[in-house]
Order: sequence, then C-alpha cells, then structure tokens
Amino acid sequence: MKLKLPLFFCLFLLMQNAKSQTHPIELHPNNRVASLQMTPTEYSNWKANDQFNNAAVRQALFQDIYVKFQDHFDFIFLILNEDTRPSNLASGQLMKVSNNVTGIGMSTYNDCASYGSAGKLKAVMHLARRDYLRAGPSLHELMHNWGNFCLQTESVSSYGTGLTSFAYQPHWGFTGGSNKGQLGGFQQSTLVANGGGSYSVGTFGLNANGGNSVPYTQFELYLMGMIPLSGVNNFDVFRGITSYSSDGTTDTFQATTRTTYTSASLQTLLGTRNPSSTTSQKNFKLLVICLTDTPLTAAQWSLLDDYSEKFGRTASDGSSTYNFWEATNGLGTMETGNLQNSLNALGVATNEFTEDIRVYPIPAKNYITIETKNNIDIHELAVYNLLGQKINNFTVQQNDNKIEINMGDCPKGIYHLNIKKEDGQLFVKKIIIE
Repeated sequence: MKLKLPLFFCLFLLMQNAKSQTHPIELHPNNRVASLQMTPTEYSNWKANDQFNNAAVRQALFQDIYVKFQDHFDFIFLILNEDTRPSNLASGQLMKVSNNVTGIGMSTYNDCASYGSAGKLKAVMHLARRDYLRAGPSLHELMHNWGNFCLQTESVSSYGTGLTSFAYQPHWGFTGGSNKGQLGGFQQSTLVANGGGSYSVGTFGLNANGGNSVPYTQFELYLMGMIPLSGVNNFDVFRGITSYSSDGTTDTFQATTRTTYTSASLQTLLGTRNPSSTTSQKNFKLLVICLTDTPLTAAQWSLLDDYSEKFGRTASDGSSTYNFWEATNGLGTMETGNLQNSLNALGVATNEFTEDIRVYPIPAKNYITIETKNNIDIHELAVYNLLGQKINNFTVQQNDNKIEINMGDCPKGIYHLNIKKEDGQLFVKKIIIE
C-alpha cells in the first residue's frame, strides 16, 4: 500500500510559527506523573518570588507544558520537589482558568488560551511540598474550583472576646455541614445552642479541616455537581461573631446572626445549577507535574508515582486520608494515568514495539516503508514536522505487512512518524528525508 503526502500540507505547515519546548519534561514509566526541570536560578526564583502568582510567568510555563501534552486535562497540578514547604509559600493554591457552570455563585468565563489549552482546562494548582497531593491540601484546593462563591461567610481575627469578625469567602468559616468541610466549617450534628446567642460545636477549622482527612460535605458535593440539591440536609451559617474559644474538643462562639439554609432557600438564593447533577461532569483527567531543578531520584519518582496512583484510584487508597473518589463518596473520578496517550507528536518515543515494527530506509529519498511482523495491526499513521505540526493523518486498511508512504513532495528535513496500533498504543519514529 502506498500513501502520498500532499505538497500543500508539507509547505503550509512548515511555514507556520510554533513554539519549541523550553523545559525538559520527563514521564515516569508508569505514565501517572511527569517532571519539569527548571534551571537552578529559575527554580529558586519560582520559590522565592512566589511566581505561581505571577500571571505572565505562570501562563508561560503552562504554554510550555502544552507543547508536550495535548489538551486532554481538566486540571494540572504543579508540585514542588521539596521535603518541607518554603516558608513564604502557601501550602496549596488553585487558579481558575475557565467555568461553564451557573447556579453556584460564579460567572462563566474562559481564559484557556492564555494557558495553552484549546478549551478543556478548568484550573491549575500549586502544591508546595512533594507529599501534598496525598496528604492535602489537594482536595481542599480542588473544591475552590466550585466554592465558596455563593454564601456570605465570616472568620475571626483571634480567639477570645473583642475580636474582629470579617467576610471570609471563599471559605466556610462558621458554617455547618453533613461533616466538617474541605473549605472549613463544623459538623452540623454537633451544634448545641447554649442560649443568648452562644453556640458550641465539635472543634473545627475556619478555612480547612486537616488536609485530605475529611470528605466533601453534601453541599460541597452539590456545588461540584455530584448530587442534587435535594440531597443536601439543612445547615446553619453564623455571622457577627463576638467571641470564640476552644478546649481542643469543643469550640464555643457567640454570634449575632444565624441563618438556616434549606434546599428551598438555596434554590431561591442560587437559582438552578446548570448543568444539573444528572448531566454534570463527574469524571476528570489530571496531569501531575513535579517542578524541580535537578533530575528526580528513583525514590522521589517512586513516591510521586505512588501518590498519583492513590489519588486517582477508584477505590480506597488504604489509608486514613481520602483520595478524590473516596472524598466524593464514589461519585467522581480523577484519572491520573495513561499520560502517554496525551503526548503531542514530539512527546516521547516509545521503543516497546521496535522488534515488531521496522521503519526504513532512514535517511530516505522518497518512500518510507513500515514493515510489521507477529500479526501487528496498524490502525493509523501520522507525520509531524519538528515544530510539532501534523502534516497529514492516515487511517490504514492493511492488506499485508508492508506499507509505503511517499514523502517525495516534502522538503528535506527531519520528521516524526506516529504509528498507532489497533489497540491504541503508539510508536514514534524519527525519519529523515534527504
């Protein structure tokens, strides 16, 4: 079989501008985590100057990541290769990129192009220590993709009396829930009214409750689109806090305002969530990248791969912490694997089929021959130039074990040939046209 590449595609695509990749990016063999290596100076500046919060620097880094990867990811997490958190950095931070959900207190917007995404990316996250994917605050930061942008909540400046109470979106502050929430708040069932505006609850955090040690509350699950509003039990929000104390097991506070939210009152306040829990996205794909200034050691790779597998597992991770599937009560998934299927043409060439697939001659004048053995079925062929631009794509109907591609109309140079097997596995081969 002979396939010919049109001269139009060869000349047109070679003339287009495209970015070359700036940072070396490697994949762990299990294809669940990647590393991005900065220079020591760049990495030091990234940490010292908190450059995740510098929009220009942050977006340029993600633009570079998308040179390597296709637009397959809902979320991308950057994890620093650090044993301890740099003191000037927050443990975790999420930056929203796009939102198409209404009825949760946010407007819709799309800033994907600034990051290199064609429209799929929802948010990016920064975690300041190597183990924060597993220990948290990864679940907490993910929740900021959906909340809290809808309820007026408050925190306080200190314990005791005479404190200052202030607005505290996007966290829950003095808010009850079906359990202690990822964005803070107490367990509603522990609430005791002491009289005179005084209340006691089981001890809780105003902005978080111990990393990944708690699941999402019913209301958090509603905001995420996992359950309908009818699945959210009544809960209270307190404001005007005038005193706050804790004995380690019970927290006591004085509040001037208590608001009880029901399904009906939330419906009136927020309107209808669109998409509803019936049609909302519940299965997400995550890219985990470790930022480093030196190649990762075998131990560091192994740790990150293990944490990524456990966070994306659709079962218990076997520990006291929650992964995404557990935290959503099995309603949501966060895929962290199969990264090799998300690589662009110039990603990583896998050699696992070299004994079953031969590509020759290299270099070639005109024709490239792909020869297979051991009943290997080729489903698709694609040729890319060194800018990562696809010149053409072919669906193959194979009649024998040899396929010829005519590259004679293409300018001399180096190309990458993508060979996709029937089962979806990919083999990438560099070819040279003289």
